[in-house]
Amino acid sequence: MSETSMSDPLADLRRPNGKVDLSNSNVTESWLCVDCGMNTAPGIPSRIEIEKVWEANRNEVIEYVIDDKSEVYYVRDAVWIASGMDAFGGCLCIGCLEKRIGRRLKPKDFLRSHSFNSPRIPGTKRLMDRRGKPKGLPLLCRQ
Repeated sequence: MSETSMSDPLADLRRPNGKVDLSNSNVTESWLCVDCGMNTAPGIPSRIEIEKVWEANRNEVIEYVIDDKSEVYYVRDAVWIASGMDAFGGCLCIGCLEKRIGRRLKPKDFLRSHSFNSPRIPGTKRLMDRRGKPKGLPLLCRQ
């Protein structure tokens, strides 16, 4: 690690002009569905918004909210490839992803090991329905 990057934690993300550049990271350009325009993550800033915050203050903590209005998920590579999307080439809402692949998503389509698919992560009713009930968690019973 160079002396510059030790003093500036964002040094590897800066362009020669000093601007923060996350374009080569795994942060999506926009959370808008590329087909219908739905905001799939209304509580999460876009890549450009994050860059602006970090340019103003590199120590700023980026806060976000994932709730019942969010469709934040990660599907298996084969499903994403079948949709015709490039890796990190944008977002698709559940409805548009299903339209592109020509079928309804199943729980096995979601990569369980990805943090976006954790049973603790909320989402829209249709996302939760497609992800299915998490295995290995106790059932709640009425008495």
